[in-house]
Amino acid sequence: MESSNDEMAAKVAKDFRRTYDLGNAPINDLSDLIEGRLGIDVAIMDMDEGLDGMVLLDPHTNQKIISVACSNSPERQRATLAHELGHIELKDFADGGVIQCGARTDSEIRADSFARHLLIPRDGVSEFLEGLGRKHRLLDESDLSHLVRYFEVSPKVALIQLEADDWLVSGQKESWWSLSTGKLAARYGWSDDHLASRKRAQTPQAPMRIVAEAMAAYENNLIGLEAVARIRGIRPAALEAELKEVGIAPRQVELPATRFGRRK
Repeated sequence: MESSNDEMAAKVAKDFRRTYDLGNAPINDLSDLIEGRLGIDVAIMDMDEGLDGMVLLDPHTNQKIISVACSNSPERQRATLAHELGHIELKDFADGGVIQCGARTDSEIRADSFARHLLIPRDGVSEFLEGLGRKHRLLDESDLSHLVRYFEVSPKVALIQLEADDWLVSGQKESWWSLSTGKLAARYGWSDDHLASRKRAQTPQAPMRIVAEAMAAYENNLIGLEAVARIRGIRPAALEAELKEVGIAPRQVELPATRFGRRK
């Protein structure tokens, strides 16, 4: 069953990449792809312990929202976002309009496989490593580091794909299995990038569509700065400084003229 799950998920992920002209390259901003091209809202937020993500469906508008937890692991957060997208693409049934990650059911296994094949397609692995001049069974730890950084996935996810296409010698997967992204980043010179990604993954983020609608309402004097700040999850003073720097403010309201001139 696990093999058939993986094959189904791999096909759906490959079809998704073809539909959106993604080729075999990394998806640099998965949230932007989901919100901008699929029209699905994405929220990054604090969640209860043990809950990484969920999909919600408004039965009246059919609007979908994917919520993922703030995390100190950007690779895990990306995998969760891709996993929840997998539930949608695999047309999993939403109980009461909500899909939550839970027990290792067939649908959860399929969504995990979809996420892996979406984020680091096996053809993309081969293209990348062959571009580095590597041949099968001649990889070292720095190659794994390059692969993890390029596709923005965890070492474990990368190793599963490497093993599937026979890139590893006997025992290599096991010897590298305990490696963390942080260790690879520190050892091979890209810690600054990894720390910046961690900081972003820990920051709550409201859906772009909702923020854009709130900003339009603010500029049209329909809501105040404090309301927009609550939606953004930041302090009003910080938002005020940000908007001042880019030159955004509520539009001036033109008061109606009176018989003796304009009202003051």
